[in-house]
Amino acid sequence: MKPLDIFVVSKNSILPNYIFLFLKEFSVDLSFRLAIELNKKVDLVIIDTGTIPPEESMEYTGHCPVLLFARSISPFLISYTKKYEINGVLSLDMEQDGIIQTLNESTKGDIYFNEEMISILFSPKMNELSEKVNSITSRELDIVKLMLMDMTNEEIAKHLKLSVRTVNAHKGNIMRKIGAKTTSGMIKMILDYSPYLI
Repeated sequence: MKPLDIFVVSKNSILPNYIFLFLKEFSVDLSFRLAIELNKKVDLVIIDTGTIPPEESMEYTGHCPVLLFARSISPFLISYTKKYEINGVLSLDMEQDGIIQTLNESTKGDIYFNEEMISILFSPKMNELSEKVNSITSRELDIVKLMLMDMTNEEIAKHLKLSVRTVNAHKGNIMRKIGAKTTSGMIKMILDYSPYLI
């Protein structure tokens, strides 16, 4: 059987080799080769969700089956799977059977998600959080980023050329939109959903 040509999309130069070894270890029925460039000969694209944000993934979908590689299954993967054609997810915390099943189904062009990923994708709570976080404006995200840099309201206001009152209003809007009761709860919810927003 011809080895599958895999193209790994990552900003981490070590990760393609790591994923290649990871796949070789878990899949005895399939053989792989690492492709140097994305072309028509590539059989499978694997996108590193740790370094490639969802909006950058679009250019890699549609050519052939696409898998996401995540260190763990988490809610932020919803933002990839809802917007783009994704055949499945591989993660370091998956059981060997799930990895093999995902590889086998995706290389046939089918879609396969393990039970944990399905529970996230179809969870009303996670989908509600997805909608809430996606309603946050870019200005509101700027404020959250500066909060994470340990800036006070006064420092944020000065940095963004806003009044302290406007900064407080933005923070209140964010908390209302996502249903957070505290500032730390607000930041945790945003980071849990998508580390790329910050």
